[in-house]
Amino acid sequence: MFITVIICTRNRADSLRQTLEALFCSSNLAAPDWEVLVVENADHASGVCFEFQQKFPNHFRFLTEPKVGKSNALNTAIRAAKGHVLAFTDDDVLCEPHYIQSIQTVFGSNLADAAQGRVLLDCEGGWPEWLGRGNLAMMANFRDYGDEIINLEGTLCGANMVVRAEVFEKVGGFAPELGPGGLGMWEDTEISLRIREAGFGIIYAPQILMRHPWSRRRLTKAFLRSRYFGEGQAQGYYTPLPVPLWRFGVYVIKETIVQECAAIWNLCAGRPEKALACQCAARSQAGLFWQHWRFKRGVRRELCGVPVVTDEQVAGILNAVNSASDVAAGREIRLKD
Repeated sequence: MFITVIICTRNRADSLRQTLEALFCSSNLAAPDWEVLVVENADHASGVCFEFQQKFPNHFRFLTEPKVGKSNALNTAIRAAKGHVLAFTDDDVLCEPHYIQSIQTVFGSNLADAAQGRVLLDCEGGWPEWLGRGNLAMMANFRDYGDEIINLEGTLCGANMVVRAEVFEKVGGFAPELGPGGLGMWEDTEISLRIREAGFGIIYAPQILMRHPWSRRRLTKAFLRSRYFGEGQAQGYYTPLPVPLWRFGVYVIKETIVQECAAIWNLCAGRPEKALACQCAARSQAGLFWQHWRFKRGVRRELCGVPVVTDEQVAGILNAVNSASDVAAGREIRLKD
């Protein structure tokens, strides 16, 4: 079983170097049959890639994808990958030692077609009080459902997801309209929906562990509010409006006022997480309205011809995601040395 670790990057040489240094630790280098494939998106190949290609010629390759968009880069990587199993991660995370061996163990002894690994957040200055352990933390890529392998009812997170290569032969690639360079997110969620619709199984495998460092400057309330706006936009591809667009716009205005008032009340009551959740809920509805307005202005609703699952299936998946976040909400962060 050969493994290809896929990283798409753009203008992040410093964090990419740290990610690669963690991958090329001695314990991973001791494992056989794996490679790292970096795709630089809409950017010239950085010196970091040339450096690692020289140091690890048997384990490292890189390509460039001139077309802007993370999904375009991901699809280029899938076509070029040698692996039977494809491990997707980001250019700003750090894998734990034995990452490669953990993937080999999980996929060598389990019939699952895809796996969500554990993602822990290393927040500069400590875990923010307003972040919580539920939906807000999951929007920052936090994934921790315990210490045992279980069937995953929710969707995959691109910071640490592993999929058998044969899955993509049936479901196709990532939707270019989504993800960074498109709407900014949901490319991993959308392809998860198609993986499930195609009948493939997804598990949660905690031993496949990544850490996601967040600086105090980057992990902010404004960042999460913008993420929820993008989530609303992405859901526009699946969620029809029950009323005319203008009526939904009036509803969004009223809902925003109500949620902002609720946020102020929760802040005064010392509940910063609930206050931010109110604001994020309003941003999600605003994003949904904005995307439907864009459709009305002529933007194509189809995701480049990829199969679109039904509204009922999307609702079921999103309910499962919310249930999973409830599990995470009551779990303490476990940071291992």
